[in-house]
Amino acid sequence: MTVKLTLVGGPTALLEYAGLRWLTDPAFSPPGDYAGLVKTTGPAIEPDRLVPIDVVLLSHDQHSDNLETGGA
Repeated sequence: MTVKLTLVGGPTALLEYAGLRWLTDPAFSPPGDYAGLVKTTGPAIEPDRLVPIDVVLLSHDQHSDNLETGGA
């Protein structure tokens, strides 16, 4: 089977395998200051261009290094 990987930006990637679309660590917030950390770029692909998504893999959401509010 073929695996296709698309980097969306930061921790976010789209993995396509076995007919399923897997999204890792969705981070779609715009650039800005997030609890003292600065995100300098937004996602390379907007979320509405990634659907449908079958599975979301979220490594963690406990602290601000995810720089994220838009993917929640």
